[in-house]
Amino acid sequence: MNFRKRISIRLFLAGGAGLLLLALILGLRSTLVLEVWDTEAKRLLLSLPVKEGDPFSLQYTHSTAKTIIEEHFQIRGSDDILATRMIYVSGGAGIPDVAPPGAHFRINDDGRFVMDNLNKVFPLLANIRVAYFYPHLLVYHGNNYSLSEIARGRLVDIKIQKKEFWNLLG
Repeated sequence: MNFRKRISIRLFLAGGAGLLLLALILGLRSTLVLEVWDTEAKRLLLSLPVKEGDPFSLQYTHSTAKTIIEEHFQIRGSDDILATRMIYVSGGAGIPDVAPPGAHFRINDDGRFVMDNLNKVFPLLANIRVAYFYPHLLVYHGNNYSLSEIARGRLVDIKIQKKEFWNLLG
């Protein structure tokens, strides 16, 4: 075999080995994603890459009090969501008026009620009824994602899942 042919074969094999190694490295990497699922249809509606420790919130109008509620959460890992804070304007059916053990209740300068340090862990936020007539938002890194537009009047689940790099490409 001549010298040129041997070099070409070696370069081809080295390049193939490099691509295989790169594919293996990328394939082993995983990332966290926040997913919003239609509970009844079992259909993925929204998927966002997230990081452990990141906060997100849900903002919606309470069905009977007709006031805006903010629920704040922190991403702790796959299947691990921590409720950290709740902010609201007035009490009413289903709205807490006493802080749970370990939480702190206060009134903001703007008059809204705040419960901090809720420290309640959820594997997912299940069976959330998305408002039909009022905006229902998921807020992440200053971006508003309208649950009302993608699931008006439906039940949704919000999950944090670990996804392999290859799964994110498809």
